Formats: sequence, C-alpha cells, structure tokens
Amino acid sequence: MLLIRAAACCSAAAYASLAIAHAHALRAAGVTGKAPANAAAIEKFVSTITDNALWVIGTTSGLAGVVIGGLFFFGHSRAADYALKILIGAVVIVSSGGLAA
Repeated sequence: MLLIRAAACCSAAAYASLAIAHAHALRAAGVTGKAPANAAAIEKFVSTITDNALWVIGTTSGLAGVVIGGLFFFGHSRAADYALKILIGAVVIVSSGGLAA
C-alpha cells in the first residue's frame, strides 16, 4: 500500500512539472494571454463568416424541413431515412465547433 501511495505521489509530481514546463514554454514563445495588435480585424472577419454560415445553414435546414415534410405527406417509403440523415448531418455541423476546439 505504501508503495502504491509513493508511486502515485511521484507520478503526480512528474505530471505537475510537465504542466509547468508547458506553461513556461508557451510564455517563452510569446503567448501572453493578450490579443495581438489588429486582432479586431480578425475577430470581425470570423464574426462575418460565422453570421454568413448561420444564414446558409438556417436556409438549408428550412428547405430540408419542407422537402422532408413533403416526402412524409406524399408517403415516400424512405422519408424517415432521409430525415434521419439530415438530422445527423445537422448535429455534426452544430457540434463541429466544439469538436474543433
């Protein structure tokens, strides 16, 4: 039991020193936690692209809803399959921001 506790303490100390080393390496590379000069232009560009993407996604999902609704209305045999594929695609698109981060 004592050996397990000693090994746990040693591994925790090694992990802490590794984390501190990474923090010092980032600081040495110039990562200070402050935005660089002209960062507002990049933020504006990303905001514009995000707004445009949301508009396209909203329009496409509305059109897909109408088409899938029409398929269900007219009794298409694979309407549920198409609806499920579109739903899975929408979930992937919505969660891609979190997956990339």
